[in-house]
Amino acid sequence: MDATPSTQQRAAAAEDAVITAYVHRYGPVAWAHAATAGDGARTWHYWWHAHLVHVLAEAERHRPSAARRRLIGDLLRGVTVRTAGTWITPFFDDIAWMGLALAETRPHGRPRARIARLLAGAFDPAVGALPWRTRSVLYNAPANGPAAMVLAPSRHRALAERMAAWMAAVLDDPATGLVRDGIEHGGVRPDLWTYNQGVAIGAALALGDGTRAGTVLGAVDRWCAAEEGLFPAAGGGDGGLFAGILARYLGVAASRMDGEDADRARRLVRRNADALWAMRRDGAFPADPRRPALPTGDDRDLSVQLGAWITLEADVTASASVTS
Repeated sequence: MDATPSTQQRAAAAEDAVITAYVHRYGPVAWAHAATAGDGARTWHYWWHAHLVHVLAEAERHRPSAARRRLIGDLLRGVTVRTAGTWITPFFDDIAWMGLALAETRPHGRPRARIARLLAGAFDPAVGALPWRTRSVLYNAPANGPAAMVLAPSRHRALAERMAAWMAAVLDDPATGLVRDGIEHGGVRPDLWTYNQGVAIGAALALGDGTRAGTVLGAVDRWCAAEEGLFPAAGGGDGGLFAGILARYLGVAASRMDGEDADRARRLVRRNADALWAMRRDGAFPADPRRPALPTGDDRDLSVQLGAWITLEADVTASASVTS
């Protein structure tokens, strides 16, 4: 019998580890704590929960389970409780991430529709983009990319197209082809983060623009070549999710694109999934797959473990596209 775990088994192990270590149930509601110890042991993060719900939906597609479906419902009730029924925060990027999670789990519910209306209403026609948050002069990729994905299948598709076009025209780095972080006070913030590349690919695919998706995918492949395909690490905290988000949309690319683009996306996801699995220790994954997981520090942030789990589910998605 082959002792090498399958992509499904690796993703299931990551799921079990996250739920066991971080998710807490309180009657008919549930939520996850931001860390297993220290200040984050009882902290609740809205946008981390959006990704928790989203990856549970991906796991449900891969390994259907009544218990998981109940947990998704409990977590969504937890968001209702934590937001006093509003489902929103002042941050449009966070709201967009939640909109994507709801599109996977409750696509016809009122919260998802409310989020879509709010994102459309916050669009700034003078800039051609969505601000990062209310009363902000920062317009960035992690707000406009997921918002474009939320709005693409709606009556606001034209706004989604404008957001994606703005990202390409304003944020693309002419030297590398990678998507820079955003603009603030008229100046470009040059930071290159993995999740910005992921949302650019995801938005392009949501809008049926395979050429744009392939362009960003090629830039990511060149960016990671020096590290043999490994994504740049971004530590713990919010950064713990960045690489996983890129992996998610590379998995989507592998399942929707053809030829070399699909193969390139699949290879990148597999390389990072393999590295994370190899550096796993005591059921936990590292923030940086170039080293083993540590028992303390950033590696014990929920975001880091979610990012690894998202990558492993993306590997299932990408692998399934080969045989489907």
